[in-house]
Amino acid sequence: MNDKRHLIKSNRNLLIVLSLVSVLLTVYSMPAGHKESYSYTIGKPWTYNVLFAPFSFSIEKSEAVWQAEADSVKASFAPYFSRNASVGENALAQFDKFCSDSLSKIVWEESYKAVRRRLEKVYRDGVISTADEEILSGKDVFRTYEGNTSSFVQTAGIRSVRDAYRYVTDAEVYVYDRYMLLQHNLEDFIQPNLQYDATRSEADLEAQLNEISHFRGMVVADQKIIDQGEIVDEEKSLIIKSYLDIVNERTSSKQFQLLTWGGRAVFVFLCFLVLFVYLCLYRIDDIESRSILYFLLGSITLFILCVCLFRQYSGWSIFLFPCSMLAIMLRIFLDSRTAFTGYMVFVLSTSLMVSMPYEYVLLQLMAGLTGIYTLKELSQRSQILRTCLFIFVSYSLVWIALQMTQLEDIRDIDPWNFLYFAINSVVILLVYPLLFVIEKLFGFTSNVTLIELSNINNPLLRELAEKAPGTFQHSMQVSTLAAEAATRIKANPALVRTAALYHDIGKMDNAPFFTENQTGVNPHDKLTPQESARIITGHVEKGLEMADRYGLPKAIRGFIASHHGKGVARYFYIKYLKAHPGEEPDENVFSYQGPNPYSKETAILMMADAVEAASRSLKEYTEESIGTLVDKIIDTQVKEGYFNDCPINSLEIKRVKETFKEKLRTMYHTRISYPEPTEGLHRKTE
Repeated sequence: MNDKRHLIKSNRNLLIVLSLVSVLLTVYSMPAGHKESYSYTIGKPWTYNVLFAPFSFSIEKSEAVWQAEADSVKASFAPYFSRNASVGENALAQFDKFCSDSLSKIVWEESYKAVRRRLEKVYRDGVISTADEEILSGKDVFRTYEGNTSSFVQTAGIRSVRDAYRYVTDAEVYVYDRYMLLQHNLEDFIQPNLQYDATRSEADLEAQLNEISHFRGMVVADQKIIDQGEIVDEEKSLIIKSYLDIVNERTSSKQFQLLTWGGRAVFVFLCFLVLFVYLCLYRIDDIESRSILYFLLGSITLFILCVCLFRQYSGWSIFLFPCSMLAIMLRIFLDSRTAFTGYMVFVLSTSLMVSMPYEYVLLQLMAGLTGIYTLKELSQRSQILRTCLFIFVSYSLVWIALQMTQLEDIRDIDPWNFLYFAINSVVILLVYPLLFVIEKLFGFTSNVTLIELSNINNPLLRELAEKAPGTFQHSMQVSTLAAEAATRIKANPALVRTAALYHDIGKMDNAPFFTENQTGVNPHDKLTPQESARIITGHVEKGLEMADRYGLPKAIRGFIASHHGKGVARYFYIKYLKAHPGEEPDENVFSYQGPNPYSKETAILMMADAVEAASRSLKEYTEESIGTLVDKIIDTQVKEGYFNDCPINSLEIKRVKETFKEKLRTMYHTRISYPEPTEGLHRKTE
């Protein structure tokens, strides 16, 4: 008893450490900051509660609207060109000099004057380079400046160097003079006198863009932004987006971050505290098993981390994540209440990082409950398929119910979530192959494994049937008795049934030394009581060796070790006492190593094993004789303290005895003696 108390105290400390580690990992894995968001679609109803503005804020323009205004400013913007008057003056002076030196000798003076007038007009209107010509493409006006003065100029009168040359050479002159002028490179006298000023233009354009407002109105504090069921139009969408941007900007401060992390830590701590208190008050047996503690806390924490990663990096709907898979896993290896409590801790902890916490909690809790209570005992693959179907239906019905309370028209329900629920339910099927991994990691045994082991075509059971047929038949009978009793007191019948088939496998090595396998010859007659006792009690140790060799689960090995407890091979012990009167024997030689039964299931197997073996020695199978035998054997076991360490009470023991009596009467019932037909009696025939 002291050892048990010490174990519980030690494991409770371990539970505290595991819980704190889970809390730290959960809080650390949550997304940094507080990002408030809503999932909505323009043209669809607002599915959340009415949204009020807690403070005044400006309504931001949409990016498309602002960009359209910016494009309009850019389109109407007049770029800056600097005018250099000296370029035209120098070009005209050079043309006059060229004319006086050589051109006047070959062309008429009227032709010279016509060309010069056009040169003057070209420079007066303005000449730009070919590179700058593209800048004015599509522009009606531009600005020129000389010194500190600027003016707008129509682009229609501006010429590029190429156009200016064509204009000058198109002057009205004699044909011969035109020919001579074209021979003397008039393009040398046409140079750009307007040059694009990129620095001033870009600065002025940027200033004009900065003057464009990013806002289109105001929302005052306590003003209703949108009502539940109201259609989200473009205007409402802009207001909601502006509100969320302001909220998320405010919550990015260090002070708010500290408050957020602190609040998360307290909330998650309280969630795990609920689990801790529940285990301490109602599931002390679970605390005794470190494997259960590692599995329970580890699986909850692992699923929380997966949800965090899914939310941060996938960008998909949270309803795609198979949360209810955790509920199913917990239910398969633990009881329903523990599974639901652990699953509830997971759902509440992860609700802090989703955008629709109210809907998320309702949907996941209902789906988890559906998974837990539709999978009471996993024995077939089809049960998981059925559970997945029920989970999908649960998701869909709860979602429809929530939407009906928020929408004005049932046709406004978003159909995409039903696809998410379907994918979610299909992914849950992965829990089946995960069972094998969990069993190997934590030493658990699922009902699926028990059913596979209970198949009499299993190689170990076939070997038992061949080498020790009497023991095999005894095991089959014990299996039937024990499973029925386990069902009656709400223990695990699948575990007891399977364990009963293997509890005596150690008898195979020395099968003739056990009564049920003997055919008239008793090899114990040639052995001393000590030698016989060693063979009889040794079948437990040999059974454990075979269990290890064949890879039987830890749960089955526990039944093999405890089905005789720390009892004594009484027949040979008494035989020794009769042969050695007055001598004190060494009880260790005649005793099983144990341990005594430690659970309801191991206690049931011990009772069933003793009762079934003793029932074979009855001379007549009457209701009285069977009842007396069952009461005597089980009462003796209780009196000798075999069940002091297991959680079975007197009422449950009474029900076990009643079950054994009923089953034994059925197994050993006497057939009716049919009378011989009277002479001459025959069937009438026609």
